[in-house]
Amino acid sequence: MAATVELNHLVRLLDDDSELVREAVRRQLEGMKRELPEKLASLDRPLSLDEEAIMADMLATSRREDLEDCWMSWRRQDTAEGQIESALAQLAAFLSGWKTRVRELPEKLDELVAQIVADFDGKNPNARQLAEWLFGGRGDAARFRGNSKDYYAPENSNMLWVVAKGLGNPISLCTMYRLLGRRMGLVIEGCNFPGHFLARVVHEDQIWLVDCFNRGRFMLATDVARHHPASNPAMEDLVHRPAVTESILIRFLRNLDDAFDKRGEMSERQLMRRLVVKLMEE
Repeated sequence: MAATVELNHLVRLLDDDSELVREAVRRQLEGMKRELPEKLASLDRPLSLDEEAIMADMLATSRREDLEDCWMSWRRQDTAEGQIESALAQLAAFLSGWKTRVRELPEKLDELVAQIVADFDGKNPNARQLAEWLFGGRGDAARFRGNSKDYYAPENSNMLWVVAKGLGNPISLCTMYRLLGRRMGLVIEGCNFPGHFLARVVHEDQIWLVDCFNRGRFMLATDVARHHPASNPAMEDLVHRPAVTESILIRFLRNLDDAFDKRGEMSERQLMRRLVVKLMEE
Protein backbone atom coordinates (compact mmCIF):
# COMPACT_ATOMS: atom_id res chain seq x y z
CA MET A 1 0.00 0.00 0.00
CA ALA A 2 2.84 2.40 0.89
CA ALA A 3 4.42 1.85 -2.53
CA THR A 4 1.11 2.62 -4.25
CA VAL A 5 0.67 5.81 -2.24
CA GLU A 6 4.22 6.88 -3.12
CA LEU A 7 3.66 6.18 -6.81
CA ASN A 8 0.37 8.10 -6.80
CA HIS A 9 2.25 11.02 -5.31
CA LEU A 10 5.00 10.80 -7.97
CA VAL A 11 2.42 10.74 -10.78
CA ARG A 12 0.83 13.91 -9.46
CA LEU A 13 4.25 15.59 -9.59
CA LEU A 14 5.09 14.59 -13.17
CA ASP A 15 4.31 18.05 -14.56
CA ASP A 16 5.29 20.07 -11.51
CA ASP A 17 6.47 23.61 -12.29
CA SER A 18 9.72 23.12 -10.39
CA GLU A 19 12.61 21.63 -12.34
CA LEU A 20 14.11 20.39 -9.06
CA VAL A 21 10.92 18.52 -8.23
CA ARG A 22 10.73 16.97 -11.70
CA GLU A 23 14.37 15.85 -11.42
CA ALA A 24 13.66 14.21 -8.06
CA VAL A 25 10.64 12.46 -9.55
CA ARG A 26 12.74 11.25 -12.47
CA ARG A 27 15.31 9.71 -10.13
CA GLN A 28 12.60 7.94 -8.16
CA LEU A 29 11.00 6.55 -11.32
CA GLU A 30 14.34 5.34 -12.67
CA GLY A 31 14.90 3.45 -9.45
CA MET A 32 11.70 1.47 -9.90
CA LYS A 33 11.51 1.33 -13.71
CA ARG A 34 11.75 -2.46 -14.00
CA GLU A 35 8.59 -2.94 -11.94
CA LEU A 36 6.95 0.31 -13.01
CA PRO A 37 4.37 -1.08 -15.50
CA GLU A 38 3.09 -3.57 -12.91
CA LYS A 39 3.02 -0.94 -10.18
CA LEU A 40 1.14 1.52 -12.38
CA ALA A 41 -1.52 -1.12 -13.00
CA SER A 42 -2.37 -1.01 -9.30
CA LEU A 43 -3.15 2.71 -9.32
CA ASP A 44 -6.67 4.08 -9.04
CA ARG A 45 -6.63 5.29 -12.65
CA PRO A 46 -4.53 4.83 -15.80
CA LEU A 47 -2.05 7.48 -16.83
CA SER A 48 -3.34 10.15 -19.18
CA LEU A 49 -1.70 10.52 -22.59
CA ASP A 50 0.19 13.58 -21.35
CA GLU A 51 1.43 11.68 -18.29
CA GLU A 52 2.49 8.77 -20.49
CA ALA A 53 4.51 11.15 -22.66
CA ILE A 54 6.16 12.81 -19.66
CA MET A 55 7.00 9.40 -18.18
CA ALA A 56 8.55 8.26 -21.46
CA ASP A 57 10.65 11.42 -21.65
CA MET A 58 11.85 11.05 -18.07
CA LEU A 59 12.94 7.46 -18.61
CA ALA A 60 14.41 7.91 -22.09
CA THR A 61 18.05 8.51 -21.11
CA SER A 62 18.06 5.68 -18.59
CA ARG A 63 16.52 3.28 -21.12
CA ARG A 64 19.17 4.13 -23.71
CA GLU A 65 21.87 3.48 -21.11
CA ASP A 66 20.30 0.16 -20.14
CA LEU A 67 20.17 -1.05 -23.75
CA GLU A 68 23.78 -0.06 -24.32
CA ASP A 69 24.92 -1.76 -21.11
CA CYS A 70 23.19 -5.10 -21.77
CA TRP A 71 23.41 -5.11 -25.57
CA MET A 72 26.13 -7.73 -26.02
CA SER A 73 24.39 -10.23 -23.71
CA TRP A 74 23.01 -11.90 -26.86
CA ARG A 75 26.41 -13.53 -27.33
CA ARG A 76 25.64 -15.86 -24.41
CA GLN A 77 23.10 -17.76 -26.51
CA ASP A 78 24.24 -21.10 -27.94
CA THR A 79 22.79 -20.86 -31.46
CA ALA A 80 22.75 -18.25 -34.19
CA GLU A 81 18.95 -18.10 -34.02
CA GLY A 82 19.07 -17.71 -30.25
CA GLN A 83 21.57 -14.87 -30.56
CA ILE A 84 19.55 -13.06 -33.21
CA GLU A 85 16.31 -13.43 -31.26
CA SER A 86 17.93 -12.25 -28.02
CA ALA A 87 19.40 -9.15 -29.68
CA LEU A 88 16.21 -8.28 -31.55
CA ALA A 89 14.11 -8.79 -28.43
CA GLN A 90 16.24 -6.15 -26.71
CA LEU A 91 15.84 -3.77 -29.63
CA ALA A 92 12.10 -4.41 -29.85
CA ALA A 93 11.59 -3.74 -26.15
CA PHE A 94 13.50 -0.47 -26.46
CA LEU A 95 11.71 0.66 -29.62
CA SER A 96 8.25 -0.26 -28.30
CA GLY A 97 8.46 1.95 -25.21
CA TRP A 98 9.12 1.83 -21.50
CA LYS A 99 6.26 -0.58 -20.71
CA THR A 100 7.60 -3.33 -22.98
CA ARG A 101 9.57 -6.30 -21.69
CA VAL A 102 12.29 -8.27 -23.53
CA ARG A 103 10.36 -11.52 -23.02
CA GLU A 104 7.47 -10.27 -25.15
CA LEU A 105 9.06 -11.06 -28.53
CA PRO A 106 9.65 -14.79 -27.87
CA GLU A 107 6.16 -15.01 -26.38
CA LYS A 108 4.59 -13.48 -29.50
CA LEU A 109 6.59 -15.77 -31.79
CA ASP A 110 5.48 -18.80 -29.75
CA GLU A 111 1.86 -17.70 -30.12
CA LEU A 112 2.28 -17.34 -33.87
CA VAL A 113 3.81 -20.82 -34.14
CA ALA A 114 0.85 -22.29 -32.25
CA GLN A 115 -1.49 -20.66 -34.77
CA ILE A 116 0.53 -21.97 -37.73
CA VAL A 117 0.67 -25.54 -36.42
CA ALA A 118 -3.07 -25.47 -35.70
CA ASP A 119 -3.73 -24.37 -39.29
CA PHE A 120 -1.64 -27.33 -40.50
CA ASP A 121 -3.69 -29.80 -38.40
CA GLY A 122 -1.03 -30.19 -35.74
CA LYS A 123 1.84 -30.78 -38.15
CA ASN A 124 4.83 -28.60 -38.92
CA PRO A 125 4.90 -27.09 -42.44
CA ASN A 126 7.96 -27.31 -44.66
CA ALA A 127 9.89 -24.18 -45.61
CA ARG A 128 7.82 -23.43 -48.72
CA GLN A 129 4.51 -24.05 -46.97
CA LEU A 130 5.56 -21.75 -44.12
CA ALA A 131 6.51 -18.99 -46.58
CA GLU A 132 3.17 -19.36 -48.34
CA TRP A 133 1.25 -19.21 -45.03
CA LEU A 134 3.10 -16.07 -43.98
CA PHE A 135 3.45 -14.17 -47.25
CA GLY A 136 0.63 -15.48 -49.48
CA GLY A 137 2.98 -16.83 -52.15
CA ARG A 138 0.32 -18.76 -54.08
CA GLY A 139 -2.17 -15.94 -54.31
CA ASP A 140 -3.63 -16.37 -50.85
CA ALA A 141 -4.07 -13.34 -48.62
CA ALA A 142 -0.70 -12.34 -47.18
CA ARG A 143 -0.56 -12.31 -43.39
CA PHE A 144 2.75 -10.42 -43.59
CA ARG A 145 3.93 -8.14 -46.37
CA GLY A 146 6.55 -5.59 -47.26
CA ASN A 147 5.89 -2.09 -45.96
CA SER A 148 6.52 -0.38 -49.29
CA LYS A 149 4.52 2.73 -48.31
CA ASP A 150 6.77 3.55 -45.34
CA TYR A 151 9.86 1.56 -46.18
CA TYR A 152 12.33 3.58 -44.09
CA ALA A 153 10.29 3.80 -40.87
CA PRO A 154 12.15 2.57 -37.77
CA GLU A 155 9.10 0.47 -36.87
CA ASN A 156 10.03 -1.92 -39.70
CA SER A 157 13.06 -2.97 -37.63
CA ASN A 158 11.00 -3.51 -34.47
CA MET A 159 10.11 -7.20 -34.50
CA LEU A 160 7.23 -6.73 -32.06
CA TRP A 161 5.70 -4.13 -34.37
CA VAL A 162 6.27 -6.40 -37.38
CA VAL A 163 4.46 -9.30 -35.72
CA ALA A 164 1.59 -7.08 -34.54
CA LYS A 165 1.08 -5.10 -37.77
CA GLY A 166 1.99 -7.70 -40.40
CA LEU A 167 4.40 -5.28 -42.09
CA GLY A 168 8.17 -5.08 -42.30
CA ASN A 169 11.25 -4.51 -44.40
CA PRO A 170 13.17 -7.30 -46.17
CA ILE A 171 15.45 -8.22 -43.28
CA SER A 172 12.80 -8.13 -40.54
CA LEU A 173 10.42 -10.32 -42.56
CA CYS A 174 13.21 -12.77 -43.42
CA THR A 175 14.28 -12.91 -39.80
CA MET A 176 10.74 -13.54 -38.58
CA TYR A 177 10.48 -16.38 -41.13
CA ARG A 178 13.74 -17.81 -39.78
CA LEU A 179 12.84 -17.56 -36.08
CA LEU A 180 9.44 -19.13 -36.66
CA GLY A 181 11.01 -21.87 -38.76
CA ARG A 182 13.52 -22.66 -36.02
CA ARG A 183 10.64 -23.38 -33.65
CA MET A 184 9.29 -25.93 -36.14
CA GLY A 185 12.57 -27.68 -36.86
CA LEU A 186 13.33 -25.88 -40.13
CA VAL A 187 16.78 -24.65 -41.11
CA ILE A 188 16.31 -21.15 -42.53
CA GLU A 189 19.28 -18.84 -42.91
CA GLY A 190 19.87 -15.34 -44.20
CA CYS A 191 21.51 -14.17 -47.40
CA ASN A 192 23.27 -10.83 -47.10
CA PHE A 193 22.20 -9.83 -50.61
CA PRO A 194 23.18 -6.24 -51.50
CA GLY A 195 20.32 -3.80 -51.08
CA HIS A 196 17.63 -6.41 -50.39
CA PHE A 197 18.08 -9.04 -47.69
CA LEU A 198 16.83 -12.55 -48.57
CA ALA A 199 16.19 -15.77 -46.69
CA ARG A 200 18.08 -18.91 -47.70
CA VAL A 201 16.70 -22.46 -47.45
CA VAL A 202 17.47 -25.95 -48.74
CA HIS A 203 14.23 -27.35 -50.16
CA GLU A 204 13.93 -30.53 -52.24
CA ASP A 205 17.74 -30.81 -52.33
CA GLN A 206 18.25 -27.39 -53.86
CA ILE A 207 19.33 -24.04 -52.40
CA TRP A 208 16.62 -21.40 -52.71
CA LEU A 209 16.60 -17.72 -51.88
CA VAL A 210 13.29 -16.45 -50.54
CA ASP A 211 12.17 -12.86 -51.05
CA CYS A 212 9.97 -12.39 -47.99
CA PHE A 213 9.31 -8.74 -48.91
CA ASN A 214 7.71 -9.82 -52.20
CA ARG A 215 5.21 -12.51 -51.21
CA GLY A 216 7.83 -15.08 -50.19
CA ARG A 217 8.96 -15.76 -53.76
CA PHE A 218 11.30 -18.77 -54.07
CA MET A 219 14.26 -18.32 -56.45
CA LEU A 220 17.01 -20.83 -57.19
CA ALA A 221 20.27 -19.48 -55.75
CA THR A 222 22.18 -20.39 -58.90
CA ASP A 223 19.73 -18.44 -61.07
CA VAL A 224 19.94 -15.36 -58.83
CA ALA A 225 23.73 -15.40 -58.93
CA ARG A 226 23.79 -15.89 -62.70
CA HIS A 227 21.27 -13.22 -63.66
CA HIS A 228 22.03 -10.47 -61.14
CA PRO A 229 23.48 -7.32 -62.83
CA ALA A 230 26.58 -7.62 -60.67
CA SER A 231 27.04 -11.29 -61.53
CA ASN A 232 30.59 -12.42 -60.75
CA PRO A 233 32.34 -15.12 -58.67
CA ALA A 234 31.84 -13.03 -55.51
CA MET A 235 28.06 -12.98 -56.09
CA GLU A 236 28.04 -16.76 -56.60
CA ASP A 237 29.84 -17.15 -53.29
CA LEU A 238 27.50 -14.71 -51.52
CA VAL A 239 24.27 -16.53 -52.40
CA HIS A 240 25.71 -19.86 -51.26
CA ARG A 241 27.12 -18.55 -47.97
CA PRO A 242 24.69 -17.87 -45.09
CA ALA A 243 24.82 -14.44 -43.47
CA VAL A 244 26.48 -14.52 -40.06
CA THR A 245 24.79 -13.20 -36.93
CA GLU A 246 26.96 -10.10 -36.69
CA SER A 247 26.24 -8.99 -40.26
CA ILE A 248 22.48 -9.43 -39.72
CA LEU A 249 22.46 -7.36 -36.53
CA ILE A 250 24.65 -4.66 -38.07
CA ARG A 251 22.20 -4.43 -40.97
CA PHE A 252 19.29 -3.97 -38.53
CA LEU A 253 21.20 -1.27 -36.67
CA ARG A 254 22.19 0.58 -39.82
CA ASN A 255 18.58 0.53 -41.01
CA LEU A 256 17.61 2.11 -37.69
CA ASP A 257 20.47 4.62 -37.98
CA ASP A 258 19.11 5.76 -41.35
CA ALA A 259 15.50 5.77 -40.12
CA PHE A 260 16.25 7.89 -37.06
CA ASP A 261 18.36 10.24 -39.18
CA LYS A 262 15.40 10.81 -41.50
CA ARG A 263 13.20 11.57 -38.49
CA GLY A 264 15.76 13.84 -36.87
CA GLU A 265 15.94 11.66 -33.74
CA MET A 266 19.63 12.11 -33.11
CA SER A 267 19.86 10.54 -29.64
CA GLU A 268 18.45 7.28 -30.97
CA ARG A 269 20.62 7.46 -34.08
CA GLN A 270 23.76 7.91 -32.00
CA LEU A 271 22.72 4.99 -29.79
CA MET A 272 22.39 2.69 -32.82
CA ARG A 273 25.87 3.72 -33.93
CA ARG A 274 27.31 2.95 -30.50
CA LEU A 275 25.70 -0.49 -30.59
CA VAL A 276 27.34 -1.15 -33.95
CA VAL A 277 30.72 -0.16 -32.51
CA LYS A 278 30.23 -2.46 -29.50
CA LEU A 279 29.34 -5.34 -31.80
CA MET A 280 32.36 -4.81 -34.04
CA GLU A 281 34.78 -4.42 -31.12
CA GLU A 282 33.94 -7.69 -29.37
